[in-house]
Amino acid sequence: MYLYSLMPSQLQARPMKCNIAIAMILSVAFALPARAEFVGTLEFEPAGCKSTGQCLLVYDFGYIDPSGVGWQAKAGLKTDGASIPAWAQSIIGGAWDTEYLRAAVIHDHYCERTVRPRTATHRMFYNALIESGVSQAKALVMYYAVMVGSHMWINLMEGQPCSGIANCVRRAPAETVIPNASIRPNQAGELQAYRPPRFDDPAVMRDIREAQKIIEAGSIKAPEEVEQFAKRRNPSDFFLTHGDSVRYHGPSSKLPDR
Repeated sequence: MYLYSLMPSQLQARPMKCNIAIAMILSVAFALPARAEFVGTLEFEPAGCKSTGQCLLVYDFGYIDPSGVGWQAKAGLKTDGASIPAWAQSIIGGAWDTEYLRAAVIHDHYCERTVRPRTATHRMFYNALIESGVSQAKALVMYYAVMVGSHMWINLMEGQPCSGIANCVRRAPAETVIPNASIRPNQAGELQAYRPPRFDDPAVMRDIREAQKIIEAGSIKAPEEVEQFAKRRNPSDFFLTHGDSVRYHGPSSKLPDR
């Protein structure tokens, strides 16, 4: 489904009666429960770019998730999401399955520009797959795959000195070590620990294949269950066990690659 909206300047140019009618329609629309939908047309350039996997988006393309939150990849974005990576083809289908591509382009955009929380970004991918028509079983497997193997980031928040509190951050270890992560600011200037995708790691791929069998057997039926499942299978994964943010001791802390 495509969504088209009028700019404020367009509304001002219309007669008062029309403005009132539009306002009434919008008020009814906002009163309705949010529904997920894609916005715009997904098209790549230049011609033949799919053979190289180096494509640009021709138009702005976005997604509104079930909570009403908008996610948008802008025209001109360079993306390798124009083809399904080899690790995912056995799960989702052929290399050019459009049901997957719409979700992948948006997900790739926010994995490269980590301005949204990681957990929300990966959940958006699952919701977008469902909206694209991917079966729930496949979407759950893909959700598990990105949770354990995709881009991972966590915001670093400096702790404040305190006293007389049992869990005071002052009592935290002087060094914060996040395995296999580099420390960097994101596009909004927020300090984050970041770990690149690990789909070339045989142990990660073995874990995904084993999880796929369990999920497809039907014992896991919801994304919340996948989240808990991933944590149980990967109890030493710092990112999975610490959510979207973690406090560190302060500027004197030794953080990797800072």
